[in-house]
Amino acid sequence: MVCHDTTDTYKKTPTAAGMPDPAVDLVAVAKKVGKPTRKTCGDCHMSGGGGDGVKHADMSPQLYYPGRSCDVHMGGYDMQCHDCHKTQNHRIWGRSSSVAVAEGSRSCEDCHTASPHYGQQLLDYHLNKHTEHLLCTTCHAPLYSKCQPTKMLWDWSTAGDKERVVEKDKYGLELYDPRKGDFVWKESAKPEYAWTTGLTKRVLLGDPVNLEGETNLTEPVGYFNDPKSRIAPYKVMRGIQMADAQHGYLIVPHLFPRDKDDPTAYWKHFDWQKSFTAGMQAAGFPYSGEYTWVKTNMYWKLNHEIMPKENALSCAQCHDSLKDEKACLRCHQENKEVNFKELARKGTDFETMAAKGRDVVDLIGATDYIDFKKLGYKGDPIIHGGRFKTLPLGFVPVEEEQ
Repeated sequence: MVCHDTTDTYKKTPTAAGMPDPAVDLVAVAKKVGKPTRKTCGDCHMSGGGGDGVKHADMSPQLYYPGRSCDVHMGGYDMQCHDCHKTQNHRIWGRSSSVAVAEGSRSCEDCHTASPHYGQQLLDYHLNKHTEHLLCTTCHAPLYSKCQPTKMLWDWSTAGDKERVVEKDKYGLELYDPRKGDFVWKESAKPEYAWTTGLTKRVLLGDPVNLEGETNLTEPVGYFNDPKSRIAPYKVMRGIQMADAQHGYLIVPHLFPRDKDDPTAYWKHFDWQKSFTAGMQAAGFPYSGEYTWVKTNMYWKLNHEIMPKENALSCAQCHDSLKDEKACLRCHQENKEVNFKELARKGTDFETMAAKGRDVVDLIGATDYIDFKKLGYKGDPIIHGGRFKTLPLGFVPVEEEQ
């Protein structure tokens, strides 16, 4: 009924593993069931991880009533979640890169095909070739958390200071919570890019973590020289969290009090040792009694907040070699009917976005947006060649000309 409630009265009990609050009139809710909406889906999914934009970088309650530039599907065409997340026999297609449970995958190609640029222009040809090497969201979601700032860093190690004065950042969000530690927030953030085959490597409870360096709790599986791998955009959620100093794995803390007499909950007593002992006992893992703090990363794949096509990344924003006026003429003959300069630069307008209040001043004039070298290229593929193709016969790279 949580999915079909139209009364807006259904709610869960925080400590009851998803069971309904006893105060909910389930009969009244049952008499008013209807089709799911963004609100019924979002009440669970858009505040995941403890609040608005905490972990899900591309989903927040702002998507209940978004503008077109926030998400073109929901804000431009009033699409509901189930328009993309097709459902059959209550099996809902779609999955997050952060969790392993899935009832079926969804992709942009399911609606838009593998050749989504259906025009007959020169640019359409090039863009359709790009889909062999990158996901649609790489170009069409050049920013995330445009609607609501997201948490970029969560440091549990500083929690417990109930006397500390809590400051707010430029977005008006608190930078500290005595129950949870320090935070860093970001609005209109630039994604980090990685190769993916659609598979994800995960650290599970009990797996070893790096006690001295960093551990990727989730990371995409993909490779530069794998034809099935494509470039995808991610939010990387960075954290500092608790680990067993002897056993070398992460600790499950007991945080939320079960009742007013709960003797071990951290948010009641602010005692990590009691919290860790109770939490690990409930999880079924031994706790050595010694803990340390470790750095962790989680890759959260970006699938929502798709911008209108005119705001996709331009050619020159990714390819530094195309920022010059005649750059396209390396391969194409001059054509009076084609304005190559305009064609290469038409795309995401960070200057206008900044004027409207988006936190993107540092991205104005950006190029090499996805960082080709970090992805395994020698540099701009237009100059150095792609993954599987050599440069045209007789082509001389610019640096060799000089």
